[in-house]
Amino acid sequence: MKNDISVTGKNISVAWARTLVAVDDAPDHKAVHVVTRISEPTAEDPRIRELVDGMLESLDCRPVETVANTIFPAAMAAQTPDPEDLAKRYQAVLPTIKRIDAANRRGTYFDRLSHYPAPDGTFKNQVAEIIRRIAVERASNGGPKTARYEVGLMPFTVDVPVQEPTRDTSTMDFPCLSFLSFQLDRGKLLHVVAHYRSHYLVQRAYGNYLAIGRLLNYICNRASIAPGSMTVVAGYAQVELHANARIDTIRPYAAEDAALI
Repeated sequence: MKNDISVTGKNISVAWARTLVAVDDAPDHKAVHVVTRISEPTAEDPRIRELVDGMLESLDCRPVETVANTIFPAAMAAQTPDPEDLAKRYQAVLPTIKRIDAANRRGTYFDRLSHYPAPDGTFKNQVAEIIRRIAVERASNGGPKTARYEVGLMPFTVDVPVQEPTRDTSTMDFPCLSFLSFQLDRGKLLHVVAHYRSHYLVQRAYGNYLAIGRLLNYICNRASIAPGSMTVVAGYAQVELHANARIDTIRPYAAEDAALI
């Protein structure tokens, strides 16, 4: 199995295409320690997006938007600028989300982000907390500090693990996304790092990239700062539905001169 794959892309579409091709070319279409860097995580290439949607449909997989909404409900967020109100609205529809899609029966990532189970039995809106802490940091006399905002998605904190054995024992099932880290770049840009235990590059990766970029943009809009870059780290990544004919349509966009296509 190949390791230490590292790719970069200007937008999420090109970055996804390059990651997909790099791992597909690895032995058994699998790799460990895969790092994807995206300089503009709020931008897409519509040509690649169209290919992705078509590929997912042909493989009878969930579309990009469905995957993305498990991490960030973009349509709901567009109507709900206040993160506390957004969390309340999401909790109201979460039972329906779980009922209509078996893939969500154990929960969704946005549920963890906006309704995180704390050790004392309470729940924490981590999105609102990030926005609040950025505002406090920017207003402080000491100036902003970097690498300060970290959001745990697994049910544990940095100091005290609070894992729930009945939900999070699987090494490959939900949650594959372990945590997000937000870094404030001296008060000018907010960057995000996403850490995955495992990543399915065909079925989920594009939708995941899209959602994390949208979440970053939402936080930045609320905090009145600009979005920076995104880095996605996967401990294990695979092209789980390998199909040469379909992936070959993506390969030209993974080239260095993809912008010229």
